[in-house]
Amino acid sequence: MNNPTIKTVKNGNNAQPQDELKATCSMGFFFLFIYTVLVFVRPHEWPLFEINFPLLRIFIILAFVSYLVSLAPKIWNVQCSLLLGMFFVVVLSEFRAFRFFSNAYVMQESFVSNFLPFLLYVGFLQTHGRQKWIMFVSMAASLIMVQQAWSQISNPLGIGWAEAAMPRGDALQARYIGIFNDPNDMGMFLIMNMPIAVYFMTQATSKIMRLLYLTCVVAFLAGIYWTGSRGSLVGTFVVFIAFFYLRYGKPKTIVLSLLASPVALFVMTKFRAISTDDESANSRLEAWYQGVQMFKYRPLFGVGKEQFVEYHNKTAHNSYVLTFAELGTAGYTLWMTFIVIMFYMLIRIRKLDPQRATNKALFLKEQSVAVYLTISMIGFCTTAFFISRTYILFFYIFAAMCAACYIRASRLHPDLEPSISWPSFSKCALGAFISLPILYVIIVVLLGL
Repeated sequence: MNNPTIKTVKNGNNAQPQDELKATCSMGFFFLFIYTVLVFVRPHEWPLFEINFPLLRIFIILAFVSYLVSLAPKIWNVQCSLLLGMFFVVVLSEFRAFRFFSNAYVMQESFVSNFLPFLLYVGFLQTHGRQKWIMFVSMAASLIMVQQAWSQISNPLGIGWAEAAMPRGDALQARYIGIFNDPNDMGMFLIMNMPIAVYFMTQATSKIMRLLYLTCVVAFLAGIYWTGSRGSLVGTFVVFIAFFYLRYGKPKTIVLSLLASPVALFVMTKFRAISTDDESANSRLEAWYQGVQMFKYRPLFGVGKEQFVEYHNKTAHNSYVLTFAELGTAGYTLWMTFIVIMFYMLIRIRKLDPQRATNKALFLKEQSVAVYLTISMIGFCTTAFFISRTYILFFYIFAAMCAACYIRASRLHPDLEPSISWPSFSKCALGAFISLPILYVIIVVLLGL
């Protein structure tokens, strides 16, 4: 991909570079923006509207048509190829199980909910401003979820204004609606949006706005607590550790971790019991055991997407176990390579010297986005160890934002290759492949086999 033309703008005695690259296909981005609102906020599912119409499909189809007709240049990176490969693994897994096209729905969902959104977000997020709009919608949706959770907590019946019901009992388990109608999903999403709120706080120019974004972070922490999700609790701690490590380095992070330990222990005592002896933990271990058996049964292509519950009465409660159980070695390697490359791109952006960029101001913005997206994805990968969310839609939207950030940064810095080089890709793929036997050993040790 060629670098954009840079022109010099005269301003008195100063000369400042200005990026001439303009965003194209505004209508397509508009459709994608509405799709984002529908995915994150889900107003069509509020009791006020209750629209029984496939709005999500309609707007992603409109965005895709605009992508095909109007978007130029179109972008295809290595992660698009990996997701397309995962789609074919899903198909091959179905064929291997002799289901052929009798289970065509899961093939369709793999394309529409994973590959297609990633392709569209990577293509349409051509500018830093467009990405900020998507990030803002994500953060705003998180605030709405927290407010809904508060209405659930306050209601004696545990029913919020969105009519999402929370079981009443000793443990808090607030949830939202749609794809967030599970405390673990809502907790994961709030964790991923905490760094987004911090990003906006660092970019704010007034003290009032900084205080507002700081309030958002506090609200997200309250929402995570109300979900009662133990995996989200662990993810929150890891996100804070990652944040201080990336911003302040190892020594300060170690000191802060030691100082924060009493607070962490206090919060943990307020959550549902975290023990390998309780029923929930035992059911997770049993699910992991069954996942290992499924992997042994069909190690190459797995038992098939969404087939885990056909072999066991509960889901895997672990995205990594779910991946190698349902998609085998082939699917797991592709999925993990997708994740490793995502982190590789973000770290590459962060380590580059802004002084060599053709537009230092714009590149510094991309570096800042890369830092906070890195923390968001660390939150996802940590929380994903405790819930089965290999195919969850919002992960692929966030992953697309990471890829789009890298593509934009490559246009601003001569030391950043537009596409991942073969040696770099090989290292990422090898690391992903090696992680499978390591993960397998970890799971086997935890199970005591």
